[in-house]
Amino acid sequence: MLDAKYDVLLKNGTEQFVVVPIKEFKAMRERLEDDADFRAIEASKKRQANSPRTSLEQLKRELGLMRKRKKTRA
Repeated sequence: MLDAKYDVLLKNGTEQFVVVPIKEFKAMRERLEDDADFRAIEASKKRQANSPRTSLEQLKRELGLMRKRKKTRA
């Protein structure tokens, strides 16, 4: 819920503007940005849901990043 302090400015008896303390404004903007980021991530997950997957191990092999294991003596 929004607990921000604000003032409403009227023009000819009609609400026209809202004045919000900068701290409250920044907090609201941050929440809106976080929400937009979350929605973008969720949309991307849905688009990628049926895409083929590559494991980290497979990717390392394809990129030649696998470390060679040292042989141990028995």
